[in-house]
Amino acid sequence: MSGMRRVRKGSNVANDEDGGGKRSSGSRTLARGLALLTALGDHADGATVSGLADATGLDRAVLYRLLETLTAEGFVTRDAETRKYRLGLSMLELGVRAAQGLEVRRLAGPPLKALSEDTNETACLAVRDRGDLVVVEVIEPGDRFVQVNYRVGFRHELGVAAHGKALLAFLPEGARIADLQSVRQRGVAYTRDELEPGASGVAAPVFDHTGRAVAAVGIVAPTARLPEPETIALRVLRSAREISERLGWRPRRAT
Repeated sequence: MSGMRRVRKGSNVANDEDGGGKRSSGSRTLARGLALLTALGDHADGATVSGLADATGLDRAVLYRLLETLTAEGFVTRDAETRKYRLGLSMLELGVRAAQGLEVRRLAGPPLKALSEDTNETACLAVRDRGDLVVVEVIEPGDRFVQVNYRVGFRHELGVAAHGKALLAFLPEGARIADLQSVRQRGVAYTRDELEPGASGVAAPVFDHTGRAVAAVGIVAPTARLPEPETIALRVLRSAREISERLGWRPRRAT
């Protein structure tokens, strides 16, 4: 991954920290954990504790504690026969989510811009991050003085506000939520004054090439400018379909 420092063989993480500026206990543990994960990423066939100690410069007792925690959380797995450690499925899951977020953001650009221009409101794209929804792209109209503060990086609970409801309704766990039945039927979610007083939204799900809901797209605006959100539902649905098609989604054909 870009931006992550590679740990060179023989580089001693503990000594590097002691020689430079002092870190807090928490940040030091995090740095050691990242160094360990990076070292494991360099060993596709797995690595022993001895090999990891050599690669990171960490004490074996520290390595065992880190490996125990990371294994319990699924980020690392251990082969009982070879006694080698390798990256676990939780790392793959995070990588897939990160890749999906970046890809949908790139492909959503033109449809999102058109949505903002056609409605003259703030158009937003959001993706799931575990139990949260995270805004990954925002296009704002240039001539609106009053706008809803829905910025890139803004995070809230999945299932809250129009974008959250639109996405959750089409996820497996959302199928069991009765309150989202109307969203599934319409294909679009409306909310008013839910995330904050005076803010409303309209959003629809975005699907990938497998038909899985991976994002939500829509608009957020002051409630006073959205007295009848249903009037722009078709426009939001059109944007969602355009982005989905860019991701490889195709509607099912009747048999």
